Amino acid sequence: MSKKIKNMKASKLQIGLVFFIAGYLINDSPKVIAATVIYDTLKKNSRNDKIERKVVNDTRIRSNDSLYNNLELNFTEISKNEFQSYIGKYKTSCVLDSGQFISGSDLYVIHDCKEICQTYLAERSTNRKMLMPSTYDSGILKMLLSPSCNQLVVCSSYDGPDYGNYYEHRAEIFLFHVSTGTGLKGITPALNYYTKDWSVNNLTWVDENTIALELYNGTRTGTEENLQFRYFKANLNAK
Repeated sequence: MSKKIKNMKASKLQIGLVFFIAGYLINDSPKVIAATVIYDTLKKNSRNDKIERKVVNDTRIRSNDSLYNNLELNFTEISKNEFQSYIGKYKTSCVLDSGQFISGSDLYVIHDCKEICQTYLAERSTNRKMLMPSTYDSGILKMLLSPSCNQLVVCSSYDGPDYGNYYEHRAEIFLFHVSTGTGLKGITPALNYYTKDWSVNNLTWVDENTIALELYNGTRTGTEENLQFRYFKANLNAK
């Protein structure tokens, strides 16, 4: 709301108050006029505020947990060399543009770190934004498209066993289906997974249905030297 509009609102209220006070001093009809001016101005201001709130709500999309199916992951332990091999082999069939998302999708990634870190997918044509899910103040650890670019995995994690002092879970993983050509309508929640047992240090895709993870259950203290990592892969389509 511009400063000019705010001043106009204040002026109308000031005029109404002048009439209201004058009406009581001379005991005639201006107090009725004043009351009407004040009521109409407040009513209009309230209506404008509601419209502004609606615009904010319409331009920011937040996905609710009820939109996801709960995922049970069955882990198969792998070696560090296998994990690093999956990291090296990972590639996508789509081209990513300067907005860090699929070229031609009308979508781009926004990172916003102020008091907390938040990541959005935004539509260029409408300025609408979808908040990517993360419980943690530090925000998302990794957001990665599958090899076919038809799925998007989003992972967040806390860095120690004292997570219970601040959060309900130690790590979380979300999966979205991706359909290009329809903007944010093509990003649909699919699966979610929460754990209290370990933190995630890194994640990659093995194939279209399988992810590999680098995990630890110790406490990160600024370096990785004190952490003992274990490596696993898990099928996202497992029943």
